[in-house]
Amino acid sequence: MSESMFIRLFAGVSPDYLGGIPLIPFGQWLLPIGIFLLTVGGYAERARKAETFSLYRYERVSDWWKRHFVKRVIFGIRIAVLLLLIVLLCDIVMGKLALLSAGLLVKISVLWLFHSISMAAFFVLLDLFPLRRFAPVALFLLEGVTFIAGSRLCAVSHAMYGMWGMYLRSSLYDAGGFPAGVIIAAEVALPAAGFLIGREYLKKETDYIKIENG
Repeated sequence: MSESMFIRLFAGVSPDYLGGIPLIPFGQWLLPIGIFLLTVGGYAERARKAETFSLYRYERVSDWWKRHFVKRVIFGIRIAVLLLLIVLLCDIVMGKLALLSAGLLVKISVLWLFHSISMAAFFVLLDLFPLRRFAPVALFLLEGVTFIAGSRLCAVSHAMYGMWGMYLRSSLYDAGGFPAGVIIAAEVALPAAGFLIGREYLKKETDYIKIENG
């Protein structure tokens, strides 16, 4: 199993490791996440100026936010799918595809995709705030720190965000893993919550500007 690049990069860190944090598997897990965050961040930086000016074409800031949020999250989904396909292609070229059953491929991909969607949504939300340039670092640290915390404190491991995208830490792989269905539902709820928080924040900012200019 460990010979497949797809599994090494997207399945997560095996619960079989005892004691300290396994640096190589953990680093392999963080690699595509880092690439994902940098790509999403680069796109956000390029698109920010044009999208800010487009705000004036909308009657309500909530309409702009809806379009902005959906567009950015869809871009994140595309990047996540592209990363999965690139690594899968590498496995095909290296003759490792036989190590991946269709069921295993789907399980790993679904968990990683939902995790990526929640990260993309967090990124869009953080991009509203003054410290937006630190969003990639903040999310990367969130992933790493919560995984380490979950590895050290087994009692709270299922609640740690850094575990959620890992097939090898889920109930799909190990009965003692986090409940995959519940976590997928949570990672669907997180973007929805991020959208609502962003909308309310923009409404308050707009109302404040109106009062200041009034």
